[in-house]
Amino acid sequence: MKYKKVLLVQAKYDSTFSNVLPAGIGYLSEFLNSKGVDNDVFDLNVPRNTEEMLLEKIGHFRPDIVGFSMMSLNYKYNYAMMKRVREDFPDMKIAAGGAHVSTMRNDVLKECGAIDYGCVLEGEWTLLELVSGEKEISEIKGLIHRTSEGVIYNGDRPFIEDLDKLPFPRYEKFNRKDYSSLISLFSSRGCPFECTYCPVKLAIGRRFVARSPESVVDELQYHYDRGSREFSFRDDNFTLIKERVYGVCDDIEKRGLKGLYLMCDNGVRADKIDHDLLKRMKEVGFRMIGLGVESGDDRVLKSLKKSSTVRAMEGAIKTACDLGYIVELYFLIGAPGETWQDFEKSVELAIRYPVLIASFYHLLPYPNTELFDFAKSNNYLLRSHEEYLNDGSQRRNTPFLSTPEFPTEMRKKAFDYAYSRTSEHVRRARIEYSKRNMCAKLKDKGLNGALASFIAGIYASNFSNSKLTMGLKKSLKKYLSARIRN
Repeated sequence: MKYKKVLLVQAKYDSTFSNVLPAGIGYLSEFLNSKGVDNDVFDLNVPRNTEEMLLEKIGHFRPDIVGFSMMSLNYKYNYAMMKRVREDFPDMKIAAGGAHVSTMRNDVLKECGAIDYGCVLEGEWTLLELVSGEKEISEIKGLIHRTSEGVIYNGDRPFIEDLDKLPFPRYEKFNRKDYSSLISLFSSRGCPFECTYCPVKLAIGRRFVARSPESVVDELQYHYDRGSREFSFRDDNFTLIKERVYGVCDDIEKRGLKGLYLMCDNGVRADKIDHDLLKRMKEVGFRMIGLGVESGDDRVLKSLKKSSTVRAMEGAIKTACDLGYIVELYFLIGAPGETWQDFEKSVELAIRYPVLIASFYHLLPYPNTELFDFAKSNNYLLRSHEEYLNDGSQRRNTPFLSTPEFPTEMRKKAFDYAYSRTSEHVRRARIEYSKRNMCAKLKDKGLNGALASFIAGIYASNFSNSKLTMGLKKSLKKYLSARIRN
């Protein structure tokens, strides 16, 4: 091995995900394990993990190379962190990968002199060939490196065709006490669609490759056997091939994996689900589904190249709600050509059905996307991409572009308006959902319909923090315990 010891670092990007096990470096670590490469991990998103602790980790583990997995958000902080590592350990090599590197490519090494190598798209084999030393640096596909002539990219590596051959993350090198019980699952890679705003095809490619149902459920069962029950499918296109999803459901049922709470909270395409599929998924434990609606207007959807229609969106939303799913809808504010009237259609769609979460985001132009080229060529960007990629969270009311039909102040107003219009609707939907679920549980315990409905109503009450309601809950708990025993 050219580099015998590797430290994989999850770069800091967003405190929202600080308690979720990082699957990216989880995959890389497991892959290196399978190839006999000594490695360890460090996650800067864990609140208790400081910069000094990372430097101490490096000093204790003494890796030959440190690999940072980066998102674009907060990338300047991570550049500075890599610079600190370089200053303290000048002879050690530093590599960077992840969505930011795959999107920005050579610019990353040009902007951060501390980085020796960049890994683009799928990193498993690129990293292995780099640390093994079996190939010349110039021959490693997917690698960015420095030469006397400047920063060079060796070209894209062919996509991995058989994902089943990759070992799934077991997270044995992570301190599980730092994380929630939720496990992220990736059952496929790639997105074949052409949405103008989406950077996924830059970060992971347009070629869609999926794992077999057996492989997916093997991973699920591994963590199930160790006590996990909550799983989030983070695929960009989990339901693209319906037969595969049916296969996953059948295998879960065959293995008798009970009490699961499964989510597709990263979002699925509305035109790739139907009643039968959602019903089958619900039977084996799927409880939450996110839908990337983007807009309630067909003309706007067409401008975004969404390749779907409002009719398809509505059908999927209604079906999921009717089946009792927790439904989250994702909308974008301010697409090219969108007007206030178009935007209001999105808000009306969000409150037409009993969805439990309605999320509205400012449209963010990622570099090297069609949307970015459009915004930049028309001088619609409000800041340089170097600025907004670093600190531009779509969760805040800070627009990234302005168009004649939807200027800056209107975008800010739209953000506030969307949440004010949907908040009460969502609150009522959550109470009704909670009541319905509790009622079903009580009926399963043998309580009659009227009493079950009364008790469920109290449990679902939005006055859950009041002394009266808390007292009623305690009394009801005693009553139910006695009723169940008898």
